[in-house]
Amino acid sequence: MKILLVSHKFPPHALAGVEVYTYHLAQELRTRHQVVVFYRHDDRHGPPFAEIDGETDGVPTHRVSCNPDGLRASVAGQFFDTFLNRQIEAAFARFLADFRPDLVHFQHVMALSARLLPIARGAGVPAVLTLHDFWFLCSNSQLIWPDARTCRGKALGLNCVRCAAAARFPSPLVPWLRPAVAPLFLWRDRLVKRAALQAGAFLAPSHFLLEQYRAAGFPAGQLLDLDYGLPVERIRRFPRLPSDGRLRITFIGSLAWQKGVHILVEAFNGLPHGVARLRIWGDPTVFPAYAERLRRTLTHPDAQLMGRLDNERVGEVLADSDLLVVPSLWYENSPLVILEARAAGVPVVVSGHGALVEKVRHEVDGLHFPPGDVPALRATLHRLLDEPDLLPRLRANVRPPTDIAGHARQVEAIYRQFVPSTRSGPPLLTTAVG
Repeated sequence: MKILLVSHKFPPHALAGVEVYTYHLAQELRTRHQVVVFYRHDDRHGPPFAEIDGETDGVPTHRVSCNPDGLRASVAGQFFDTFLNRQIEAAFARFLADFRPDLVHFQHVMALSARLLPIARGAGVPAVLTLHDFWFLCSNSQLIWPDARTCRGKALGLNCVRCAAAARFPSPLVPWLRPAVAPLFLWRDRLVKRAALQAGAFLAPSHFLLEQYRAAGFPAGQLLDLDYGLPVERIRRFPRLPSDGRLRITFIGSLAWQKGVHILVEAFNGLPHGVARLRIWGDPTVFPAYAERLRRTLTHPDAQLMGRLDNERVGEVLADSDLLVVPSLWYENSPLVILEARAAGVPVVVSGHGALVEKVRHEVDGLHFPPGDVPALRATLHRLLDEPDLLPRLRANVRPPTDIAGHARQVEAIYRQFVPSTRSGPPLLTTAVG
């Protein structure tokens, strides 16, 4: 089967959850199929637009590159660049005609173009879409307001303008322009939703995410509940390191305020010296202002910002960890780092909302605390210090995640529903929501 994977970013240029998952899926699928990844990575020093064929660790890629200085010279240009780009659409149509895939599996089209999905359908190529976040419902993709409250509704687009202004387009004129600009955001939402509905199936890595899309009008019979897989042995190959007696607490992820890293820092700052160790792994160059805020806030002598972490080293870091903390303020769906922690047998403490309550079982293989509640997180960490039997009990109940090989077989079973020459294969392995 010839499979085209489409992602907004891809390694080695980006290493967040969608990109890492797409990389692992591509590596597994290419053992049995012809696979190419279509993605975007911009070059400020390059031409206005370029298409580059290459590969990442043996995975063939077709990269589109824009010079962002020209595209984002205006507020309007920045806005439309997040979901519409005619040059990328034309490049995708050309590549589709050249490669002639049997199926396109869209991972994300943010900053590519939402209209890539109808282009695939117009070319007669079946499409599957993985819903990694809320981008097809929310222009900032995370359903969280600038004041850290989860979204309470669009308010005819007025709240969408406020969120977008805070995230990307800060201007003192925004409060005055909101009523005039709000219809544009509603139009954007209709356009990207119509585009998404061109897919034949929608894969959701959490039931919470699936329910949000079903409530938004996505067809229940095409929504499939399928969590991610990952190369389990790549994590487990690192033997667990002995502790120095301190509780080894770890954060791995983007250094972005929505991830709630500052909540963890403030909670840890209140712990006694010498009883625990905090290591925070994340690239400080992506959101440098927030990274600098963390540096200023991190006053505990047993805490450290470690910098960017290559995916190959995640298992090594988890082997030197007793606990992973995921203090996200937004509705996470299925953070790969939780699956990686499960592969390493490491319990997880999470914010108790969204899909995180599905991924970590409270008092079984981890603990929940109210999102954004510094005293509650500090009390949770104190429990792990004060109750010597708690951490071993949680660790004993950690379930291994699905290996990428088994996950890819499930994905292939879905593909077979849409590719005529292979429809005689095994039955669908996921469950549609009725």
